Amino acid sequence: MATSEPRVVVPLGRLQEKRGAERFEMELPLTVAQGQGGITRDVSVSGLSFTSRRPYAAGERIELTVEYLLDGHNYPLRCEAVVVRCESGAVGFTIGARLATAFIEEGPDGLEPPGAS
Repeated sequence: MATSEPRVVVPLGRLQEKRGAERFEMELPLTVAQGQGGITRDVSVSGLSFTSRRPYAAGERIELTVEYLLDGHNYPLRCEAVVVRCESGAVGFTIGARLATAFIEEGPDGLEPPGAS
């Protein structure tokens, strides 16, 4: 009679998440239109997470400018987002937001990109 070894099933792939796009950890300074500052935690093509000293209500529409530094030049990236969560933490709040518009590049150091006029 053949004996069978115990089977261990190891699932392959990723855990199911609500997020629709891969996120990348990035710590970039940002400003909300109302003048509040923050730091991004992660960014994807569909949303971002950032820390803030101020809470935002779920469903609130906010205008963001993320400061992206490349080769010594600052590239402000503007977008509109909708807050999907706000969690209290030790030093402020962690905000999760879904992008309502794509990031719009203003050009190096906030100048209009070439041919934008």
